[in-house]
Amino acid sequence: MEAIHLTTTIAADGTLHIDAPSHLPPGPAEVVVVVSPVSTRDQLVDWIDAYGLGKEIWEGVDAQAYVNELRDEWER
Repeated sequence: MEAIHLTTTIAADGTLHIDAPSHLPPGPAEVVVVVSPVSTRDQLVDWIDAYGLGKEIWEGVDAQAYVNELRDEWER
């Protein structure tokens, strides 16, 4: 048995992809995964990847009407 530390990324859909080092022989292997979240302060954020996230939440909402409703709440 060989212990190897791999850095991976968990996709938004929960899929975990692991690229095995090329020195490992092909064939069946037992894999134990320990998940340790990495602080986002330790990573650079690529805001281009965030483009369009959450757009379905605002689908069909008139932006100006929404802002007007918020402003009306302030006056109450």
